Amino acid sequence: MKILHVAAHLGGGVGKAHAALAEARREMGSQERHRFLLLERPQDGRFAERIAAAGCEVIVSPTQAETTRFVAEVDILQIEWWGHPRLFAFLAQTGLPAHRLALWCHVSGLAPPVVPAALAKRADRTVFTSPCSFEAANLRNAIADRPESFAVANSGFGFAARSRPRRPQEGAVSFGFLGTLDFAKLHPDIFDVVDGARSDIRLRLFGHVDPQGAVAARAAAMRHPDRIVFEGHAEDPAEALAGLDALLYLLAADHYGTGENALVEAMSLGLCPLVFANPAERAIVTHGETGIVATSIEDARRWLDWMVDNPSAVARIGAEAARHVGASHSPEASVAAFAAIYAGVMDAPRRPRDFAEALGATPAAWFAASLGGPPAAARARGDHAAERLLAPTSSKGSLGHFQACFPDDAGLAALA
Repeated sequence: MKILHVAAHLGGGVGKAHAALAEARREMGSQERHRFLLLERPQDGRFAERIAAAGCEVIVSPTQAETTRFVAEVDILQIEWWGHPRLFAFLAQTGLPAHRLALWCHVSGLAPPVVPAALAKRADRTVFTSPCSFEAANLRNAIADRPESFAVANSGFGFAARSRPRRPQEGAVSFGFLGTLDFAKLHPDIFDVVDGARSDIRLRLFGHVDPQGAVAARAAAMRHPDRIVFEGHAEDPAEALAGLDALLYLLAADHYGTGENALVEAMSLGLCPLVFANPAERAIVTHGETGIVATSIEDARRWLDWMVDNPSAVARIGAEAARHVGASHSPEASVAAFAAIYAGVMDAPRRPRDFAEALGATPAAWFAASLGGPPAAARARGDHAAERLLAPTSSKGSLGHFQACFPDDAGLAALA
């Protein structure tokens, strides 16, 4: 079976997931053949290199003729979807030959950027990275009409099991966070939770932070700013996490995440996570068994104090977290899930699809599709996630990102 993947690039979580899957397929002796077309060169090429080393062909910026030929000769076209501007352009403007279509969604779609319902309706299979995406309001009718055309395949995988998880029966519990240090993902009140702890704890934050940005400013404004330690980017996440006992993984309620690599990786190493009751986190963490799920800022403060006072319980929950994700979040499990998904897709006939009708024909229309509707309507309803995408930044999927890809588009200029 031949599968052609089209991705904006293979950096970040998408590249990391596919590198793990490619290596697992090689070890499992899979007969599937996977080729990747990248619409732009990734800034970090490590994952693309791993995918190529595992036996997959990776092509950057293919020509129109190459793309048409590749789509025509494969069994399944798989779009790696997260609302990147160049993916909209690829689908709406390329004029693809008849094909079978799988859509793997790397955002939850619960808040902007959404998974456009018209796009999901045109796919033979829409694959979520978390069951939380079944709660997406704009997909409710599409799922009800064709429930068999939706599936789940995890994209977050743990590290290989260590000889033993850390067991802090004595002394202080070591807390950390690893991930995106930006309020598009991180909950702004995480610093209030740490500030309100009874004990003089330290929270080690691994990830790039803008020293002049909102996250650094919020930390500096704390009553106890010395409780926050910015460690910078972690070249080796496993090594960084191995020095911790617990993960303070408090994310914004409308964050775009889904597979939550950092959370799964931390749990695989025996860390006890403290999370909010957001859909993506609830799909991974079971309260009191594999982590702690807080329902409010004050609840998170209470649980943080409890974790400091109960290090042996933290170790016990961390050990169960490692056992759970080791069984449920492995590349081998996702390879098997995709094998079943591909078998179902093969039952569908090849057919052409009008993506311009589904997504719009202009960059401004594509941006509106990613928002889930006209920008004015998003502003009127006070949609915070949409407001972040409308801000003049270059963060992924934002209006600034669309303008960077299509600098001469008058429609985007009018929105800005």
